[in-house]
Amino acid sequence: MDRPVIGIVGNLLIEQAGFSPGMERSYVNNDYVAAVERAGGIPFILPVVRGQDVAERQTECVDALLISGGYDMDPLLYGEEPIRALEYVYRETDIFQLRTIKTALKRGQPILAICKGIQLLNVACGGTLYQDLGEIPGSFVKHSQNRKRSCPSHTVIAEGESLIAELFGGAFPVNSYHHQALKEIGRGLVVTSRAMDGVVESVETEDDSFVVGVQWHPEMMLSGGDEMLPLFLRFAEAAERFALSR
Repeated sequence: MDRPVIGIVGNLLIEQAGFSPGMERSYVNNDYVAAVERAGGIPFILPVVRGQDVAERQTECVDALLISGGYDMDPLLYGEEPIRALEYVYRETDIFQLRTIKTALKRGQPILAICKGIQLLNVACGGTLYQDLGEIPGSFVKHSQNRKRSCPSHTVIAEGESLIAELFGGAFPVNSYHHQALKEIGRGLVVTSRAMDGVVESVETEDDSFVVGVQWHPEMMLSGGDEMLPLFLRFAEAAERFALSR
């Protein structure tokens, strides 16, 4: 069996300086690429495109989707007005990423959604977001760390019967780089872990399909150790099973 092809959903980076200020570049952080390769998959970056048919065709060319992080999500896409704490949004990338996720869900493809990815997954399933952690009563954990990207900075508590608990145990440390979070949970998703202040840290689907979203950055943590490798190995195994079923 050939290695499964895993599509990493890309972003647009706007150059701020240098020879081409304002130029848009298709990109993903290389930690995602390295994590997929290390888990036995073939990484394949899916650039942002505007045509719905092209976005759907891109998704059909891969065996699984890794949804990467990025800018804040446009709250108009989940029926809310922007608050003052909202940071930069890029609506076109949100629309592309939502189309891609919905196509993968319809096809039953494995999905691993990371940081903004879990937020996109939730909205794609009909959920909503807190636009800023300041909206959450009682939130006290620092969710945007000031330390090396591979170092954990707060604790996560997992639900007993979840895949996350199976892989990492009932309590484990994670890194953290976000100021938005899940609010109303989307259809078919269940919360499988939370931070100590109640902020949602992971979701999974109610059925047996591999659709997992995590709020932390496991791909960054791999540069400092193997604690998060089991998540990517299980993801690659699901991608391989899907490839065999095609």
